[in-house]
Amino acid sequence: MKKITVILDFIRIPVPDKVGRGNNVTGRMTGNPSFLTPDVPLGDLADATELLNRSYLAALGGGKQSKALMHQAEKAWEQLMRDQAKYVDRIAKGDVAIILSAGFNASRQPTPAKRPEFSAVYGDRSGSVILRCKAIQGAYGYVWQYCKGTLAETEGAWTFADATGKVTVTIENLTPFTKYWFRVAAVMADGTAAFSKPIEFAMV
Repeated sequence: MKKITVILDFIRIPVPDKVGRGNNVTGRMTGNPSFLTPDVPLGDLADATELLNRSYLAALGGGKQSKALMHQAEKAWEQLMRDQAKYVDRIAKGDVAIILSAGFNASRQPTPAKRPEFSAVYGDRSGSVILRCKAIQGAYGYVWQYCKGTLAETEGAWTFADATGKVTVTIENLTPFTKYWFRVAAVMADGTAAFSKPIEFAMV
């Protein structure tokens, strides 16, 4: 299981949201029994957040120098928040409740691999099989594979059968009276998901 950690999403948010996040972290960590000796004193973080807010307001109607001062304050604030996030990670040790109690956001566990359920029935012709799988939400298509005889022990031993945009496929020209193994994987936006558990099917 992947360890839950603080995510540094505060780096990418606009300055007004950074001010809000800084105030939230300071408020939540103040008096929090989980964080008795923070690496970044809460007063320092509060001061950096206030300076960021003042410099942002000044930059709205100011020139290049005002904007440069704002970016300088923003960079200093981000570094303090990074340091505080490391401290929270060290104390929390993967406990999402402790991370959230500090006002930070926590990473998520990876979603389980989407393994479609599927079945096989004989086709209209000898040596053909119709495979059908349960639709996977968000799938763009499906990749179908087979191996002949014994169950393949390596990825390279599987044979590509077809790629479809539907949940069914007909595979033909298979050897009659021979045992086959079939499997399918959904094609997602971020790549091909895990293959299904292989099913055994004897051709006629």
